[in-house]
Amino acid sequence: MKPIAGRSVTFVTCVADLARYQRLRLSLELLRNGALAVESDPVENLSNRYTAAQALNIGWNRARSDIVVFCHDDVIFPPAWLEHLQSMIAVVEEAPGEAPWAVLGPMGRRGKQFFGRASGQNGAESFFGPLPARVETLDELCLIVPRNLPLRFDEGLGGFHLYGVDLCIQAAEAGFSCFAIDARCQHDSETRHRPPEYHAVKRRLQRKWMFRRRNIGRSVGTTCGRIRFGLFEGWI
Repeated sequence: MKPIAGRSVTFVTCVADLARYQRLRLSLELLRNGALAVESDPVENLSNRYTAAQALNIGWNRARSDIVVFCHDDVIFPPAWLEHLQSMIAVVEEAPGEAPWAVLGPMGRRGKQFFGRASGQNGAESFFGPLPARVETLDELCLIVPRNLPLRFDEGLGGFHLYGVDLCIQAAEAGFSCFAIDARCQHDSETRHRPPEYHAVKRRLQRKWMFRRRNIGRSVGTTCGRIRFGLFEGWI
């Protein structure tokens, strides 16, 4: 496998819908046919036997590449995506005064401000610059980590939401940084209301970090809203 900036890349996906995954798989094949090769590792979850964290940790633990890319099964990557990723990693790693990076992604938030570049099902592109930008949290549509990062997705949260937010908080508490980068991909899905499960996971996340925070404040911004860590778990 050819390296990206001297490092190899594996894509890990929790597959809940085969039709959606086929579109992702075809976009990864185009990446393979380009100047840089990739490996993909789909984790079959058609019957929901795994939570998102469990499925992605399975792929993370068996990955052998230097960089692991976790993405939803309804994401489509443009052919030049790996070249953009290579360029952004170089910029992040050369930035003066920054802690080592732990998580990168195409869309994130710091405070009230969004940063990133992505497109939706209709092809309309959203851009919030400048990029790269250090952020508090990143959207789970695509998360990029070093394989040897001494962290994992928290399987105790359950469900299919906020596992990326938790990973970013873990990274901040461990002294790492997270960045939104200019690596546009297409999220080929409709906007959906947050299901009741989202709020249950959010409450577990709030309880987890209510008294364990050292490097983050009383709240973090996410691409779905703002999560507060206080005595009232319903705050958002």
